[in-house]
Amino acid sequence: MTFALRRRPAHLLPVVAVVAFAAFLGFSLFRLFQVEQDMRVNVSENMLWVITQAQVASHRLDEEVHRRVLGDEQVRPALRHDILASRLVLLDEGPQRRYLADIGFADPVDDAFEALVAIEPLLEDLQPGHYSAADAIHQRLKPVMMSLNRIANAVMIEGWEHTGERLDRHRRSLVQVIASVVGILLSGLLLAFLLIKAIRQRLAAQQLERSLVQERQISDFYRSFAAMVSHQFRTPLAVIDSSLQRLIRRGERMPPNERQTRYERVRDAVAQMTRLVDNSLTTARLDGGQVTVAPARHDLREIAEQVCRLQQEAAGRDRIDLEGPSRLAVCCDRSLAEQIMANLIANALKYSPEDTRVSVHLTRHADRAGCHIQDRGIGIADQDLPHLFERYFRARNATSTQGIGLGLHIARHLARLQNGDITVTSRMNVGTTMTLTLPLADKEATTP
Repeated sequence: MTFALRRRPAHLLPVVAVVAFAAFLGFSLFRLFQVEQDMRVNVSENMLWVITQAQVASHRLDEEVHRRVLGDEQVRPALRHDILASRLVLLDEGPQRRYLADIGFADPVDDAFEALVAIEPLLEDLQPGHYSAADAIHQRLKPVMMSLNRIANAVMIEGWEHTGERLDRHRRSLVQVIASVVGILLSGLLLAFLLIKAIRQRLAAQQLERSLVQERQISDFYRSFAAMVSHQFRTPLAVIDSSLQRLIRRGERMPPNERQTRYERVRDAVAQMTRLVDNSLTTARLDGGQVTVAPARHDLREIAEQVCRLQQEAAGRDRIDLEGPSRLAVCCDRSLAEQIMANLIANALKYSPEDTRVSVHLTRHADRAGCHIQDRGIGIADQDLPHLFERYFRARNATSTQGIGLGLHIARHLARLQNGDITVTSRMNVGTTMTLTLPLADKEATTP
């Protein structure tokens, strides 16, 4: 008998962690809200203040009554009577009344109002020397003062007990909030762990995907390279073999000019094979991520002069005009920049008539330096321009010229590795301008 094990859904643990995080956070906020609301309830403190003011008013009324009978004309017992009445009114309204009813002191307040009503007519007959009236007022006021004293004591005791209960509630709430914070922390750590794990898995998947793409590209390259070798190398090898055989058979009897022509054909065929091998190896290094860039401060004018000189020596004639600033500091890898410019200038020479010149013009614009290589050759059709830098692509009007379509692809790739780029403008049967842009060097940079 077999049992099928059910795998836990991949999203279950993150969902549980998120729910726990939200629950702990919501509970802690709710408890803090309850504590805040509970701290806003200060009825007992307000009650104690009102009762204290009523006590003071009752004692001052009793005092001014006796001072009146002793002959003090400045006192105003009636005003003190009104003040005491206003204090009792505060005790008899709203939450204060309900609070007194809860602790059993609502009736003494009613009795105090009755006593004040009875005292009011006695105050009208109060004159200096009327000790009997003062005693009558005192006898009616004395129960009021005693009741206020008892109420004050009860309110204080109730306040202490209520404060103790509030402290206990707040302590329990604080413990619950601390526990919730710990839960939030643990949930947050779990979420962070899951997030980091997911990111690492994503990065590993991306790395694997890049490796697979890179391996597929390398595999495609080697297949293309094999096909290219069998096709492209055959022509220069045939030229070399034919020329050498002719030189071997008739070398001594050949006129000097024909012998020189044969030598130049062999040399051109070898140069073509060298370019094919170099471009193929560079493409393989790019696909394998083995091209390293070491940017530093270099003079683009100096690089252009050296490349132009080498290209003219290889071509055997002066066909290049170099213009622009005498110094133009750029940030680039010198060997890669030389390779790019050599490729672009060689193309300009190859695709333009031998009786025309190629212009190399250096410019500066904002934070970029430009190298514009202009020929007066066959040009490129508009429909071919968007595909010009694709691997193995060749324009329709260039198929009769030797090449495999790797040079411009490599040149743009190398330029972009140095934070530069290559752009092209062209008109059929008028000419083409290739523009290499590179970032200008900082003033602090130094040439290694």
